[in-house]
Amino acid sequence: MTETGDIHSWAEWQDLDLGETDWLIPGLLEVGGGGLVHGGPRAYKSFLLLQLCLDLAAGYGVLGVFLPVPAKRTLMFQAEGTKRAWKNRLVALREEYPSEIPFWSRHTSLEKFDSAQGDKRMQAALELIQPDLVVLDPIAEFLEGADTDAVSVQRWTGVINGWRERAGCAVVLVHHDRQPLRFASQGGMTTLDAGMEESRGHTRLTAWADLVLGVKRKDDVTTVRVQKVRDAVDGQEFQFRLVNGKLVLASRSDALEQAVLQVVIKEMWFSEAMHAVCEILNAQERTVRRAIDRLVTRGELDRVTAGGRFRLKPKSDKQGGEK
Repeated sequence: MTETGDIHSWAEWQDLDLGETDWLIPGLLEVGGGGLVHGGPRAYKSFLLLQLCLDLAAGYGVLGVFLPVPAKRTLMFQAEGTKRAWKNRLVALREEYPSEIPFWSRHTSLEKFDSAQGDKRMQAALELIQPDLVVLDPIAEFLEGADTDAVSVQRWTGVINGWRERAGCAVVLVHHDRQPLRFASQGGMTTLDAGMEESRGHTRLTAWADLVLGVKRKDDVTTVRVQKVRDAVDGQEFQFRLVNGKLVLASRSDALEQAVLQVVIKEMWFSEAMHAVCEILNAQERTVRRAIDRLVTRGELDRVTAGGRFRLKPKSDKQGGEK
């Protein structure tokens, strides 16, 4: 430590020992990090965040996907629906979790945490509960100002960063998507997947977040896409089905990627590989296409143009080796 506090020279940074990454959720969110979860109405965002909080509080692997860590203290503020509906959602999960796990929640739509009174209440809650994770669902109900205004969003994130700095907690915000962008194409109306930019509000919100999850639901399948993870791998997709109030893992992108690699053991047409994987895992073509794109981007597959179509081949074929 120098006389200038946390300002270090080039040489000092090389010798500074900060230890290994301290994960709140391994590979997804660091201790004290900031997260954003966004999606359309009835995409099951609230189910997702409630389950994430309960899994952390119970010391379970989060959502049946991420490695378990020692039990963490979690605090969730919920403003959608009624208080009775919120209680019923908790009661529906009482057989899934121990009764004394360190999870607290409040259902209210009257609190603005960036007001003087609201900030005082939040500080009292942080001191009393000492949570490792705080969730605001949705952010628009708990903070003043316009989500499209850069100054308002900067003020929001400044308030939230203050909680993170003083209490050492991670904070995850839940936000709605803007209206989907649709346009006419040869195959009919097409909906544009804008990724993180689908989240409503100013782009400073997604820039602030260390973690961004996009949530979509079609029929009975909820897809969660990891759109951004600071200092870790993003791009994964996980599909869930809601069963008795709990999201149950149905498929995951890394399983799809492994299936693609098992199918593409020699050069073959893109469409042929995609249809083969769809049959093996009963997956949607769009999901398999994204898995193939990820493998190509990472250099694990080669994609070559052949007469206006694409062919895939194992990376080792290009190098003259054997797979």
